[in-house]
Amino acid sequence: MSAPLLRRSMLAASMLATLAGCASQQYQPQYLNGQVVLKQAASLPLTTTLVRVRLLDDNTQADAPARLLAEQTLEKPAAFPLNFSLCYDKHAIQPGGSYSLQAQVYVDGELRLQNTGRINAFSVKQPQLQVELIK
Repeated sequence: MSAPLLRRSMLAASMLATLAGCASQQYQPQYLNGQVVLKQAASLPLTTTLVRVRLLDDNTQADAPARLLAEQTLEKPAAFPLNFSLCYDKHAIQPGGSYSLQAQVYVDGELRLQNTGRINAFSVKQPQLQVELIK
């Protein structure tokens, strides 16, 4: 085998090994549980209320939107505080990464409440997302 052909073969084998290593990390579900809490008392028609909770990867470039890692939509909640459970891929979370939670409350399809500050997703075991009226 000639030297250039041998080099190409070695390069191809190296690339295959790298790809095989990436493919071996199968989806591994992990759960983040918490509560959506109303910051101030609000009278919501619960039968037409929808709550959306998201786990976001803030490690994207400054001019790009955060990457969605998990989302749960809860329709017609019985009451607040409202429990949520987000299922995400454990391999998507990097040590030292920046991850946040977002909660939005819609009434009759219109956004009415949301959290206004950044909430670090992994700073506490069971985060509470305080949502407040949008003005």
